[in-house]
Amino acid sequence: MNMNKRAISEIVDLNPRIPTRFASDLNREVDFVPMAQLSEHGYVTPIGGRQLGDVLKSYTYFENGDVIIAKITPCMENGKAAFVDNLPHQIGFGSTEFHVLRPRDSIDGRYLFYMVWNSEFRKEAERNMTGSAGQKRVPKSFFDRFKIPLPSLSEQKRIADILHKADSIRRKRKAALAEFESLSLSAYHDQFGYPIAANDVVPLGECVTIVSGGTPSKSNGGYWNGSFPWVSPKDMKVDYLSAAEDHVTDLAFQETSLKKLPPASILIVVRGMILAHTIPVALTDVPVAINQDMKALIPLKGYDPHFICWSLKAAHGYILGKVATAAHGTKRLEVEHIATLPIPRVPLTEQMHFARMVRKIRDSRSRLIAAEPDDLFNSLAQRAFKGEL
Repeated sequence: MNMNKRAISEIVDLNPRIPTRFASDLNREVDFVPMAQLSEHGYVTPIGGRQLGDVLKSYTYFENGDVIIAKITPCMENGKAAFVDNLPHQIGFGSTEFHVLRPRDSIDGRYLFYMVWNSEFRKEAERNMTGSAGQKRVPKSFFDRFKIPLPSLSEQKRIADILHKADSIRRKRKAALAEFESLSLSAYHDQFGYPIAANDVVPLGECVTIVSGGTPSKSNGGYWNGSFPWVSPKDMKVDYLSAAEDHVTDLAFQETSLKKLPPASILIVVRGMILAHTIPVALTDVPVAINQDMKALIPLKGYDPHFICWSLKAAHGYILGKVATAAHGTKRLEVEHIATLPIPRVPLTEQMHFARMVRKIRDSRSRLIAAEPDDLFNSLAQRAFKGEL
């Protein structure tokens, strides 16, 4: 394979302006794609038409054939990017936190998408982010420096086809996995109903101990690259958490206020832009520590962790409605709203019956995960990124 590499900005139009022939038609219908509709799984879901005049000055313009990628943390690190090919109106507008890459003649759009929807790209982009904590973004200048392999167009299309097929297998499995999550929620609703509407409820704060997280100084190398998992919001993409991207040392616990949390702790994200559209909740399988944007809920005697975890998930919409925007723009969920969340008051025996059902669902889900189409796709994607596919 030709290992010629080019900076992305040399082969795309970065954040192009809308053509004059379109911009003058303010009554034209266009599609709208806010950040919540840009999936971590590589696709966009438009939420309906808007008039061009209503979105022209306040949102980011793109078209079918473009690649869009989130530039703000943690959306970028979580893989929010897509090759856009499903806009009914051809033209779309979306979040100002999108970078738009319009392929020039030398690069295939789907190939470009797979090059930037890649862990190596995201790691390097994260290292080059600018701005303050919680508001870091990938600058335009990053695309001047970051290079990707650029084989012939026919080779690009061949590679994109291979990755598309592998990704299709992954997506089918993800759809099946999503069904398992709905099974757990259905089991919860069947047994306990909707938490907020239950006849006999108890405040969550009376069922758990709420523990805050923290971030040891990044400048102290003695605190980092240890063996103890340190969980941040970017790790919160699973229902059951057994690993983290970052790790801390015992010294971090000795010299800071960071706490070791036991297995079967329930973790919830309470600060960050991700709270604009979802409330990540996960149950831990192993001891962990957490960062300052999260809280841990440790069940008290008489409360099963699975019951607590799925009570939070079942009340997702209610909790999302409690998220507020701080003065500096960051989304925040106050501890009082967690502590006062009503959950059904039910005997421990009923909670444990639910926990057994959830564990059976999880076991079935684990067998599906064992098929590992993710590994196939990731392996192919990394080979393509290195120019070896």
